[in-house]
Amino acid sequence: MTAPKDLSSMHSRGFIQKQNNLDAIRAIVKERQAWNTLLRDEGNFTDFMERCNALLEYVDKLKLDFDDLSLVHEAILEHATSIENELEGYNRAIDDDLAVARQVQRALLPEASGAIASAFDMAIFHKQLAQVGGDYYDFFYLPGERHAIGVYDISGHGVSSALIMAFLKAQFAHATKRLDSPGAIVDWVNRSAYSFLREVRRYATVNFVMFTDRFLRYVSGGGYGLLVRRGTPRSFNRVSNFIGLRIKPFHEFELPFEEDDVLALYTDGMFEAQDASGEIYSVQRLNEIVVKHSEEPVQVILDRCIEDYTRFRVADADDITLIILRRCA
Repeated sequence: MTAPKDLSSMHSRGFIQKQNNLDAIRAIVKERQAWNTLLRDEGNFTDFMERCNALLEYVDKLKLDFDDLSLVHEAILEHATSIENELEGYNRAIDDDLAVARQVQRALLPEASGAIASAFDMAIFHKQLAQVGGDYYDFFYLPGERHAIGVYDISGHGVSSALIMAFLKAQFAHATKRLDSPGAIVDWVNRSAYSFLREVRRYATVNFVMFTDRFLRYVSGGGYGLLVRRGTPRSFNRVSNFIGLRIKPFHEFELPFEEDDVLALYTDGMFEAQDASGEIYSVQRLNEIVVKHSEEPVQVILDRCIEDYTRFRVADADDITLIILRRCA
């Protein structure tokens, strides 16, 4: 085999066909000494060309492998995009369902109207930590033309607590049609719901208050209550017996409650919130605000409580329910 006189004509004469891959050997063919050595011996030159062709074939194989990897990469990206779109669809569906659940839960919360509105001036603050939650309150009209209020806090947050809240609402609605005292009502609900609540590992605190002509009778199973009578505060006797915790009687207490007396009922949501230094908002702090403004309209008392809490806390830590009411003439 005779080497070409013009080295640049190698490519056009077919000695090296892989023009797209010349960069791989360009440094070699540019070295004049290498060519001079190869031209002295046709065998060496042939061997060199065979090695070059083998090298080019290997480069082509690498290129094919890289192309395959590129296709795999594109397929992975396409699949990941598909999964992401699918997850976004699921999230939208969940958000839509939660929005409906929130509307349903709001619809279940009663308004202070009718007979109870004529008996009491009332202001209510209710806020869920998530879209739905476990805080709940309800009004009842008991046998003997007596009014009652229930305030509940189901353990946990979110949809599961909201469902349990709806379950307990039905239980209390049934009990208040059959029984006529706070102790009997709460005890019946506890016995009725106990097995279910144990199974789902939930419990509920409760404040259940029934009003008579000049008194109130209450059960406070882990709930909070403050009566302000003529400027003097009296906290509810709290017992550590919650609905779903144990089968045990709920003790009932009685306090005078007459015209212009103020009652505050609330869950523990405020008392889990902290300020920037880590200090917890206290029951005492809230009670002091209620007492300080107890001669003002109930909406003003409520607003002062929420304003102080909002200034104090960095963020909410739990669902919040606060009810302020005053006995009318």
